[in-house]
Amino acid sequence: MSQSVVIYPLPDADPAKDRIVFEGGGRRVTLVAVPDEEKAAPVIAGLVDEGAGLVELCGGFGPVGAARVIAEVGDRAPVGAIGYGGESLAAISRYHLAFLAGEVQSELFLVLVPGADPDRDRVVREHGGGARFTTVAVPDIAAAERVAAEHRVGLIELFGGFGADAVARVHAAAGGAPVGSITYGLESMDAAAAFRA
Repeated sequence: MSQSVVIYPLPDADPAKDRIVFEGGGRRVTLVAVPDEEKAAPVIAGLVDEGAGLVELCGGFGPVGAARVIAEVGDRAPVGAIGYGGESLAAISRYHLAFLAGEVQSELFLVLVPGADPDRDRVVREHGGGARFTTVAVPDIAAAERVAAEHRVGLIELFGGFGADAVARVHAAAGGAPVGSITYGLESMDAAAAFRA
């Protein structure tokens, strides 16, 4: 079974406990919360040592945090990070400024997992003020569109191998919410493609 990890920051997280696991089609995707970017690199290196063959970082890391992780992991596993296209830049900037001002907003992570059932394979965590962090495993782009249309959130991030067409379709289904997807540097592109094959 191929194993990949999705890493996201969550204040006061315990990476050993704060995990969400989805399995299907010979794949296991584990989402792991880390308390901050500085503590992420050694946690991720440990996950790679345990068998994770692919690392995906949520948009909260940015290029500086991603570079730290890439340096720690080296060539042991490809590392990708969420990026946002031009259609999402203004909205993601507003989201980030609101976050910096202390506003808690709802987020949706969609994870591509073969054979997933989006009605069953979902985890919802409540934040203060009614905001939610929702993670849903979906089997394909059509399911991702349906789930995105159900939610009104500050941002959506796509993990697990979605392409550019998925970003456009999910962006439209979500009524223009900012949608980010994983990109890989030149050093990781071939290895990431081989992992997904």
